[in-house]
Amino acid sequence: MGLRGLIVASVLAGSAALGLTPAPAFAQEAWQTVPDPAPLPPPDSSGNVPVNGLQIYYEVHGTSGPWIIFLHGGEGSALAWGNQVPAFDQHNRVLLIELRGHGRSTWDGKPITYEAMESDVIGVMDALKIDKADVVGWSDGGIVGLIMGIHDPSRVNKIVADGANTDPDGVDGSVFDSVPYNIPSTRDEDTYKALSPTPDQWDAFNTAINTMWENEPHITGQLGQITAPVLVMVGDHDLIKPEHTKMIADSIPNATLKIIPDAAHFIVWQQPAAFNAAVKDFLGVQ
Repeated sequence: MGLRGLIVASVLAGSAALGLTPAPAFAQEAWQTVPDPAPLPPPDSSGNVPVNGLQIYYEVHGTSGPWIIFLHGGEGSALAWGNQVPAFDQHNRVLLIELRGHGRSTWDGKPITYEAMESDVIGVMDALKIDKADVVGWSDGGIVGLIMGIHDPSRVNKIVADGANTDPDGVDGSVFDSVPYNIPSTRDEDTYKALSPTPDQWDAFNTAINTMWENEPHITGQLGQITAPVLVMVGDHDLIKPEHTKMIADSIPNATLKIIPDAAHFIVWQQPAAFNAAVKDFLGVQ
C-alpha cells in the first residue's frame, strides 16, 4: 500500500483575517497528524540513470562509508527523507532513488509493478557500481526492499521494511475513514507536478499506482526465501493489519519486529527520532 501523503489543513489564518478568536484546538497525539518532512540538504551528487528504457533519478548524500539505499512510499519522492538523511550521511553514503514515474523519474505509461520498480533499483546500483547495500524502504519502498531480498539476495546486506504489506489483503481499508488517513491533501499531486518531467500525466500516473495497490503485491509465499536480516517496522496505528505484520516477521527467517508507539503509517514524519534510532541500531550505524 502506498504513501498517501496526507496533511493537516489549518483554518487559523482565515479566522484571524475575519477578526475572530479561534476556538481552542484539541490536543492531538502524534499519530493523528501528518507533519511535513524537513527539507533535504543539498546532495553531494545527483542525476538520472538510463534503466529499462526509463530515466531513473537518484541523489547521493555523504561521501564515504557503507551504502544505504532509502526507498520512498507510493506517489512520494526523495523529499520524503528530509528527517532521515542528516542522521545517516555523516558515516554512510545515502542513496535516494525515485521509483519509476515518481518525482523526477520518467514513466513510459505501462503498468507499474513492484517487480519492475525493483529491477530499476538494481539498475541504478549497477550504473553507480554499488555491489551491495543496506535497504531502508517505507510502504511501497519497503515492499520493493523485500522483493530485492527475494530476487537479488546478493545485492542486499540488511533490509528495513517499514509499513510494508505482502498481499493487498494486509491493508486495513477501514482506517481510511478516520484520522489521519482521511485528512484532505494535494501534497502528492502538487509534488508530482513540481518535479515530474511530465507534470500533465498526474491523473494517468495516479490511476496506475492505485491499480497496482489494488492488485499487488503477492509475495507472502516467497518471504521464507529471504536470507538477509530484516527489520519489520510499523506504527501502532498503522494501516497495515497487525496480524499481517506479525505474519511477515514470522515468515522471514532472520526478521525482527519493531512497533513504534504513537505512530500511524507515517513514522518517518511522526516519530523521526524513534525511526532513526531503530534503523541505526539495526544497521549498526554510528
